Amino acid sequence: MGNHAKTLRNLLIAAGILAAVLLVIVALIAANLGQSASESFRSTYHYELKVSTSGPIEDAVLLIPLPSRYDPATGTNVTPINLSRASLRNFDSDISVKIENVDGVPMLNISADRIDPIYKNRITPIPIMPGQNESELPKPTQIYSDRYSEETPVLVDRELHLHDADPGREIETRMPIGTEPLLAPYRIVGNLTGSDDHLSPGSSGYVVEVPFIFSFEAADDNVLTISADLQGRNEWWVMGWQFNSYHEQVRHEFTGPCNGTYLVKGVLVTGEGVY
Repeated sequence: MGNHAKTLRNLLIAAGILAAVLLVIVALIAANLGQSASESFRSTYHYELKVSTSGPIEDAVLLIPLPSRYDPATGTNVTPINLSRASLRNFDSDISVKIENVDGVPMLNISADRIDPIYKNRITPIPIMPGQNESELPKPTQIYSDRYSEETPVLVDRELHLHDADPGREIETRMPIGTEPLLAPYRIVGNLTGSDDHLSPGSSGYVVEVPFIFSFEAADDNVLTISADLQGRNEWWVMGWQFNSYHEQVRHEFTGPCNGTYLVKGVLVTGEGVY
């Protein structure tokens, strides 16, 4: 009986030591993961704008909503968009691209005497036969035109990209309304339901409305297409990259000549990812 009690006591002591060791290991792992998350943590804004027109537009002034927020420290609306750091694609030198304050709100001003469409040909992939050297294949020729044709049927976007705009702080991705940059000026005009395709589990969604201010001449059947995408994202490394984010999307087709303010609806999704 004494030997049994002694054995039981030894087992309990061994179990206690093992539990203590496991707790130390768990604490070390948690501290290491926390340090890893802290050291790798970063917050960024990403903005992308695409503009295309099916035909020429003349005497064009396009005022397009930019992401901005009210800064109580300065009493002004500020935007993370810095055109000196943005990437512009397919914008000719005779097209002016600048930021303009409209009633105190930063908007993107794209203007020109004339903006022509850009069309290109389709590139058909050339199959590589077994044993064939890719470098020996003929290089496809890219052809561009300012009008649609059977030879150049693909309409090309003019694009503005700004990636990795660092706010220097953690982004509020669950409740960005009123605290983070959104396409402005805006109104919240509705809610997305849980069955909506835009929503992931745990996220919330809203229908937003923003104004586009245009003045240009065009043919009655001309189509000007504009899409804007904004994302605010926090990410960090813990056994792989983790993130949370909010994003906003607006896309619309404007037909014929335009002169005035056009209210366009878009989607805002908040609270995506890991918290």
